[in-house]
Amino acid sequence: MLDCPWPGWDIDVLGTHVTLMSGAIVSIWVVGIALIAIVVPMARRRTRIPSGGQNFLEAVVVFVRDVIARPALHEKADAYLPFLTTVFVFVFAMNLIGLVPLESISLALGIHKTHKIGGTPTVVPTVAAALASLALLAILVSGLRNAAGKYHQKYGWSMSTCWALSPVLWFLSLSPPVPGLVGKVILVPMALLELVSALAKCVALLVRLCANMLAGHMLLAVVIELGLKAVRPMFLYAPHDPRFHAHGLYVIPICIFGNAALTLMELLVCGIQAFIFTIMTALFLGMYGEASH
Repeated sequence: MLDCPWPGWDIDVLGTHVTLMSGAIVSIWVVGIALIAIVVPMARRRTRIPSGGQNFLEAVVVFVRDVIARPALHEKADAYLPFLTTVFVFVFAMNLIGLVPLESISLALGIHKTHKIGGTPTVVPTVAAALASLALLAILVSGLRNAAGKYHQKYGWSMSTCWALSPVLWFLSLSPPVPGLVGKVILVPMALLELVSALAKCVALLVRLCANMLAGHMLLAVVIELGLKAVRPMFLYAPHDPRFHAHGLYVIPICIFGNAALTLMELLVCGIQAFIFTIMTALFLGMYGEASH
C-alpha cells in the first residue's frame, strides 16, 4: 500500500470516500510544522553578514532564483520567487521525510500499530495531484491577472470589466498569433489545444514526481528484503550450521553496502525530483501564465 489510513478517520462526502488522517498526512503535518519552526526564524533573522542557518537559506533562495526562476521567467522571476522557493523546499522536505524512520519511532513510543505514521507523501498519487493542482492554480491565477492587466492598459477598460472577461481573454491569448483569415479560423481550436496541453503538462508533473519517488523506495525495499532472506536461514533453520554463517558473511555486507549506496542515491533523487518539479512549474508559468502566448 502507498499509504496507511487510520481506522475510524474516514468519512463519505457525496459518495466519495475521504481519508482524514493517514501515515502520509501525518508526514505532511510533520514537514509543515518543521519548516515553519526552522525556516521562519531564519528568514526573520536579517543581518548584514549572514551566518549559519541564514546563510543556508540565502543559498537556497539564490539557487531557486538564478537556476530556476530567471531562466524560465526572465524579468518576472522575482514576482514568482516566493512561490517557487516554497514549492521547492516543501517538495524536497516531503521527499526526504520518507527516509526518516517515523514508523519505528512511533512503535518505540508505544503508538498502536494500526495508527502508523511516516512514509513519503509524494508517492501517494493524491498528494502528488494536489501539488500539481497548485501549479495549475498558479498558472490560472497568473494568466487571468496578466490578461486583465493587459487589456486594461491597452484599451482602457475598467478593471472590473477586464477581470470579468479575463477567462475568455486568457483563453484566446493561448493561441499563437497567425495573421489573416486563417488565424481567425484556427483561433479557438488552437487555444483549446493549448489549454489541453497545459492540463496534460500538469498531469505529467503528477506522474513524474509520484513514479520516480515510488521507484526509488521500491528499489530500497527489494535490497532490504534480499538481506532479510539471506539472514533468515541462519537463525530459523540451521543456526549452528557453518554453511549458513559463511553464506551470510558475504551476502549481508553486500546488502548493507547496497542499501547504504541506494539511500545516498535516494537523497540525490529527492533533490533532483524537487528541482524538476519546480523548474517545470516555472516553465509552465512562463508558457501559459502570460497574456500573450
